[in-house]
Amino acid sequence: MLGFIPLHIPWILGIPLFANPEPFDEWYHGRGPGVGDHPVEGFLGMPAGAFYLGILCILAALGGILALGLISDWGLTFPRWIPLLRGRRVPPWLPLTPTVLGSVLMIGYSLTLPTQLSEQLDTSSPQDIFTTTGVLIGLPLLVAWEIALPMAGWSYYRRTRRVDRSLASAVAIR
Repeated sequence: MLGFIPLHIPWILGIPLFANPEPFDEWYHGRGPGVGDHPVEGFLGMPAGAFYLGILCILAALGGILALGLISDWGLTFPRWIPLLRGRRVPPWLPLTPTVLGSVLMIGYSLTLPTQLSEQLDTSSPQDIFTTTGVLIGLPLLVAWEIALPMAGWSYYRRTRRVDRSLASAVAIR
């Protein structure tokens, strides 16, 4: 989260940091590859690219909060500032569901990265939106997140799983 959001803030503002200006500008204003004859004008008064990147940053912030909850005590019991739920146990499925879904989506996306990276390194041209430097800065952040989130989820699962009492007593007797 701390690497992802600062990298995307200039892009939200329309600054093509680590990006080729012309293709970035086309994409930012909804005229990039994949839109065909139907460019997107934008949403809520924002250019399409800024809206998309803003949503990604919100999801990254929520993912960061989720990851902190997976490793913190407030991920086990609802904090006192949440009315009606304060002090109650967090059902394990509540944080684990977005953890598993997010992990699967990121890992699925990363399976396309070798092809994308090889194309980027072989044909780094002004037609590519992101420069090779931008790709080489962004990819390690994604890989770190792909490793950290499932590990935090596994740790949370292990801490919150219910142990079968009969099995636990059988193990304790030995």
